[in-house]
Amino acid sequence: MKFRKLMAVALVAAMAATMAVGCGGSSSDKSAEGGSDFDTSNDITIVSREDGSGTRGAFIELFGIEEKQSDGTKVDMTTTDAQITNNTSVMLTTVAGDEYAIGYVSLGSLNDSVKALKIDGAEATADNIENGSYKVSRPFNIAVKKDLDNEVAKDFMAYIMSTEGQEIVSNEKYIPVSDVERSEEHTSELQSHLNLVFRYRM
Repeated sequence: MKFRKLMAVALVAAMAATMAVGCGGSSSDKSAEGGSDFDTSNDITIVSREDGSGTRGAFIELFGIEEKQSDGTKVDMTTTDAQITNNTSVMLTTVAGDEYAIGYVSLGSLNDSVKALKIDGAEATADNIENGSYKVSRPFNIAVKKDLDNEVAKDFMAYIMSTEGQEIVSNEKYIPVSDVERSEEHTSELQSHLNLVFRYRM
């Protein structure tokens, strides 16, 4: 039996983690099958995201895969030998289909086709990200125009930061923020605004 693929994840939704992805297996698997045909002398297939990808930007920043130039600009030093994928699903299928591949995805995108690698012995879990033992993480941000004066947008952001909104974050396997309060008023206002928009467009 071949080793099970390992996939790394990183980026946080309100905190998500980025992990490296590759191949691996348990000692029980090896003993049950009498060994493995995984050849440790083979080259590792490095799989990366395309230029401009937010996941790639976070990965190279968190792992120090960027080099600061004398003029202060930072250069992405991802190896030119890396296979480039243009979305998360392709990253997952590429790594899952290559016993010697390693890549990275967001924590919320991790599925059973690959397995997250440990970082400094810590597993990529919501609890480890929150307690700081899994250090490869950073926040997701909401970007709006300066001096925003849009009640629907404000209500939407309030909903995101409410208990209900953060439950969605958690259900999507990202890490919710802990200091939120239930906001039935904002939820009700948002629903009213959305109903008006839907009715208008119909």
